[in-house]
Amino acid sequence: MKAAIYCRLSKEDENLSGGAQESESIQNQRAMLLEYARLHGYEVAEVYTDEDYSGMDRTRPGFNRMLEAARGHAFDVILVKTLSRFTRDMELVEKYLHGLFPLWGIRLIAVVDHADTADTAGKKSRQINGLINEWYLEDLSANVRSVLTHKRKTGQYIAAFALYGYAKDPADHNRLIVDEPAARVVRRIFGLYLSGYGCARIARLLNEEGLPSPGRYRREAGRLPYYKEDTGNERWTKATIHRLLTTRTYAGELEQGRHRRVSYKSDKTVWLPRSDWIVVPGTHEALISPAEYDRVQAMLHSRARSGTGGTVHPLAGKVVCGLCGRVMEQTASGHVGKDGQRVRYFRCRTALLDKTLCPGQPYLPASALEKAVLERIRQHLGPFLHPENPALYPPLPEEKARRAEKTRLQSELDHRRTALENLYLDKCGGLLAEEEFLSMNRRFHRQIAQLEQRLQALEAQPDAETRRAAVRKRLTEATALPELDRALVSLLVAQVRVFPPAGKDAPRTVEIHWTF
Repeated sequence: MKAAIYCRLSKEDENLSGGAQESESIQNQRAMLLEYARLHGYEVAEVYTDEDYSGMDRTRPGFNRMLEAARGHAFDVILVKTLSRFTRDMELVEKYLHGLFPLWGIRLIAVVDHADTADTAGKKSRQINGLINEWYLEDLSANVRSVLTHKRKTGQYIAAFALYGYAKDPADHNRLIVDEPAARVVRRIFGLYLSGYGCARIARLLNEEGLPSPGRYRREAGRLPYYKEDTGNERWTKATIHRLLTTRTYAGELEQGRHRRVSYKSDKTVWLPRSDWIVVPGTHEALISPAEYDRVQAMLHSRARSGTGGTVHPLAGKVVCGLCGRVMEQTASGHVGKDGQRVRYFRCRTALLDKTLCPGQPYLPASALEKAVLERIRQHLGPFLHPENPALYPPLPEEKARRAEKTRLQSELDHRRTALENLYLDKCGGLLAEEEFLSMNRRFHRQIAQLEQRLQALEAQPDAETRRAAVRKRLTEATALPELDRALVSLLVAQVRVFPPAGKDAPRTVEIHWTF
């Protein structure tokens, strides 16, 4: 009779001997099963192996090749060390051991478990073992999730690769440090968007300059293996830019846990509500300021369309017809202005298509509206810039949370230092063995170093008065702007409502709804 041997080692119980060699565990499984086949007179048709694969993984290459060979009657018996090596999925136990294998004339023997599908009386015990194996994996999955959640909440970075713009600290792989070449690109992307560039235009600009995309950059930096064939399709895209712009980690707050797996049996993930994301401040150096990040989010949420060449018009998505309430669209006429550029207009499509639905004037010169809005902003900000006006500088709500976080970190730090002192006293008093003392001592020192780093990062953040000074500076600059700025509009203006003139020679009425 011909036999197939199947060996599997999961990531959880691997014991690699180094390099490209197979693990000692795989070698032991193979040796045991080859000896069993020799003693029982089986001719080994092939040995199938899967290394670094979970028993729940249905995509195991060796496993699936063996099943395909079994379907074609390439052998009569499958030998495994235990049933858990074959699978930990109860559904697969029933499908193959008690369903397809009998139809194909295949017998499965688990040597250590003394399980043999030829023994019909052992079916119930095999089913019970299958359930136990699946329960084990379910419990293991829950424990792993719990550990990862704890790591996220304590500010440890757990992803396999560092976020673009950062690298993993060689001394602590759960901590991010700035990768300056990529960090410069990240800062530039945020700067371009704040200056009015759209996501598509930024992506096009970076591709034209030949800057490697995040995936290609990781490979070229040696953080990912090179593919055998480089398709050349790794380019900056609009989606990549948008994802980068919406990642709060760049503002110095570690953001993790944005999605989770549907089940321990599936690799499919679902996005979680933003309220469930885990955000820990002060874990690493920020590449942009929180204020810049918030301005970018405000601009993204306005959902403005790009104008000519991918530049977002300062008022795009903000201008609304005062009569019908519809957002007025931008359009370019055939006329050329004194600057050599085509004259742009905002238009109300309702008034343009059907005067009975909206009797307003359909076209409004964009330049005239820009000047009107900029003048209103200057008028509105002027009184607030008076140094004695307290309304401009209310207490910042995040300052309270920042102080509370500093207090908590300092308390944890004091607790660890006290524990370290007590540990030394216990060792001197003979209550702790030398090996146990060294292990706990290293762990406490590592925790203290992490807490000190997070506390230093928080203390390095500008205090309330510094940030208020930045607000004063920004508002002062805003009043001196020669033309309207997209970032300023996103920060201050919620909506611009335009009404038709009251009379023949009367000007249009413009209402500005502020964000504050």
